[in-house]
Amino acid sequence: MIVTLSLFISSEQDPDFWWHLRTGRWMLDNGRLPSIDLYTFTVPAHVWTDHEYLTEILMWLAYRSTGVVGLSLAFGLLTWAAFWLMYRQVRRQPWVIVGIGLAIGAVAGSPIWGPRAQMITFFMSCLELYWLQGYLAGRSRGLQLFPLVMVLWANLHGGWVIGFVWLGVALAAELIGWAWDRGNPAHRKHVRFLAIITVFSLVAVAATPHGFSLYPYPFQTEGSVAQQRLIVEWFSPDFHQVYLRPFEAMIFLVIIGFALRRPQLYEFLLTLVALGLALQSVRNVVLFVAVATPVMINCYSAYWRELAAARGWKLVLPPRRVFAVVTVVVLVIIALATSLRIADSISPSRQQSLDASSYPVGAADWLAAHPEVGTRMYNQYGWGGYLAYRFYPQQNRRVFIFGEAALMGDPLLNQYEDVQTLRPDWKQVLDQYGVDYVVYNRGEALANVLATQADWKLVYEDSVAVIYVRTAPG
Repeated sequence: MIVTLSLFISSEQDPDFWWHLRTGRWMLDNGRLPSIDLYTFTVPAHVWTDHEYLTEILMWLAYRSTGVVGLSLAFGLLTWAAFWLMYRQVRRQPWVIVGIGLAIGAVAGSPIWGPRAQMITFFMSCLELYWLQGYLAGRSRGLQLFPLVMVLWANLHGGWVIGFVWLGVALAAELIGWAWDRGNPAHRKHVRFLAIITVFSLVAVAATPHGFSLYPYPFQTEGSVAQQRLIVEWFSPDFHQVYLRPFEAMIFLVIIGFALRRPQLYEFLLTLVALGLALQSVRNVVLFVAVATPVMINCYSAYWRELAAARGWKLVLPPRRVFAVVTVVVLVIIALATSLRIADSISPSRQQSLDASSYPVGAADWLAAHPEVGTRMYNQYGWGGYLAYRFYPQQNRRVFIFGEAALMGDPLLNQYEDVQTLRPDWKQVLDQYGVDYVVYNRGEALANVLATQADWKLVYEDSVAVIYVRTAPG
């Protein structure tokens, strides 16, 4: 648990981070939520259902006081707290298996951890799953508080819909159990209680400034063909990528665990649904981790107990005093090493270096020094949030597109892709929107083609970005 902190507390590398900050600041400055797009000149009339408004406000307040370091620590500790809830589900299992299982889950989700709003949904999922397990095992009634949690969840992040997925799985498992074993009154009781919690939770979602307009939002995102095709985190996992190999390994370990010990119906359905979500979109890998880690630990623990009992194995510890001294020394070393690793990963100098290599920092500095250059920008999608953070509300620095894909809409996403991939109409799209300067990745196809166009002039270039300015009317 100590070591995993070094995976959870990391530098900021999420492109959406910057526009979340700017929006939080805007809401505090203006005393209201944004109702339409703030940052683009392309879709300024699009209605904005800002489902993360409370997170954005909290992020800006934390950033204003503590900078990126404070936010990295806050989101890292939130992720760690979610793993603590997973530990609470399996705390009665053999501690070696618990430790290894939690470590596997932490490594499998490592591509996703970081200071990003998605960690709120990960934590809320772990809390809900902890309560569900406690209720179905007859140990806890904490689940009756879930409608109140749903009020908070719906005001913090659009992933609240996942809460109903887990409730739905529990309901389905209990309904099947009830149909299979009519003589067991527990299933009928569970179905009634879970149905009541689901209804109250559905009503609770409306307790936001958006009211009933929040309900269709998650389904609009899931139903967007353009988002699924264009945005990397919505892609299915590519197991040729090395960073996804731990997730792939965890899938096999779960399957082997099911072969060693037959899971309960609820565990099986839960894992199946979570795996389906993760295979649909790489951003859902952490949901698979939240579900499958305790299930995997339970399977291997049950098998180990059966094997140990059959073989007569017993755990033999060294003398208590020696064991205590060795444990303290090892924990101190681990804590110090982890602290040094975290301090290095979130140091301001490292963050500054990452920003300079990930965002058009130099290009933005050049634009700030030349305010007379350009009126309408075409920008790389992932840089839109950073440029909005740097330049809002300057009119000639409004962006073409930024990371709130649902707000942008599929038509604009498709037009952005037409330009990015140099489809036959790419020039017409730039002309349609009156684009007269482009901020884009150095070395990418669009930047290379602009270098061959007589009506475009390179005015800035560094190792990350280029700026081209139109020299003749479109």
